[in-house]
Amino acid sequence: MTKEINPNLLAWGLLLILALIWGSSFILIKRGLDVYSAGEVGAIRIVSASLFLLPFAVGRLKTLHKRHWLFLFSVGMFGSFLPAFLFAKAQTHLPSSVAGIINALTPLFTMILGALFFMQKITAKTAIGLVTGFLGTAALILAGSGGDASEFNLYGLYV
Repeated sequence: MTKEINPNLLAWGLLLILALIWGSSFILIKRGLDVYSAGEVGAIRIVSASLFLLPFAVGRLKTLHKRHWLFLFSVGMFGSFLPAFLFAKAQTHLPSSVAGIINALTPLFTMILGALFFMQKITAKTAIGLVTGFLGTAALILAGSGGDASEFNLYGLYV
């Protein structure tokens, strides 16, 4: 007899695992930079992610249409490959906590790209949420620099 898993419990468990993975990546990058260069840390991240995902991809490559290759290549480059190296380079001059905070701007840039390239409509509710998130992130960044905007670290732009 198999016992059915409570969907709410499963959802919370998966959310916890995802939070641990995403949250720990910044400190793991920082610890990796104690031993490796930024390029090596980026390469290790990409190779390990590739090895983990390879078994899932092999069977599906046959069903992939040629017209999707460029799109998938672009998503891979801009969504995984470049960020792996840019985050590592940024954290050579930023604390991991600041990199994590700046990363919280991802939804804002996702909405901007969606509006510019995919005609995504930004509703008033969405705009309020994005502005609130941006102001909160800016406040956390400035609080981390003692409130002095002149201490802005350009390596934050890598993130």
